[in-house]
Amino acid sequence: MSQNNHNQDSHTIKESLSTKTWFGFDLDDTLHSFRKASAQASSAVFTTLHEENPNINIDDLKTSYRDILVSTTAGAFADGRTSTEYRRERFSLLLRAHGLEVTTERLDRLLDVYKRSLREALTLKPGALDLLQCIKRRGKKVIVVTEGPQDAQLWTVEELGLRPYVDVLVTTNQIGKSKVEGLFSAVLDKYGIVASDMVYVGDNEKRDVVPAREAGILAVLFDEMGGCSFDDFAALRIDSLGKLGDLLE
Repeated sequence: MSQNNHNQDSHTIKESLSTKTWFGFDLDDTLHSFRKASAQASSAVFTTLHEENPNINIDDLKTSYRDILVSTTAGAFADGRTSTEYRRERFSLLLRAHGLEVTTERLDRLLDVYKRSLREALTLKPGALDLLQCIKRRGKKVIVVTEGPQDAQLWTVEELGLRPYVDVLVTTNQIGKSKVEGLFSAVLDKYGIVASDMVYVGDNEKRDVVPAREAGILAVLFDEMGGCSFDDFAALRIDSLGKLGDLLE
């Protein structure tokens, strides 16, 4: 694409964004580095168990926990339980998988280790705070639509210092539907938002971008390794949140 065409495409997207009232975002791995933080928190749990039970290998714990996550998160947290209930279930399964006794005291200790480590590891994506501040300065509204337990996602938003900039936080846990099962349409109905008045940014093509577009929302894929693409409204892509902020200036 020529530089001239790129500038024209950017200008077209800029005009479109200027008409939007609602700016929607996924939370995990869009506004903050969730995978990195959760991996660090999980590793702290594995280390704790290994130190208490030296005969249990950390790599074996990782393998077991990975399988447990696959089997326990398939419903995208749409069944209404709290983050503590989800984590207690996962850690109980992990203990049983390695022949360890499941006690309330042990589970409470692991839950505390996980949450403390998670808090220490939480990190905003570069440009996230500046982008939200820019959006609010322009009198726009910010809505976070994400999969996960309501209490955990609210805690994360507050810990990251984003609460003053988020008008609405909606989770699969609250609505009872995953993103691929109609969450976006339910959100539009619940908050009286017209689809054409919203843009949504997420890092997952299948769970963020496709279902948002199916609901009539302008969707942008956040792909840190994929570069930027502004030439097709059906395939918008940014590689940094700062690029989106530039389009709002």
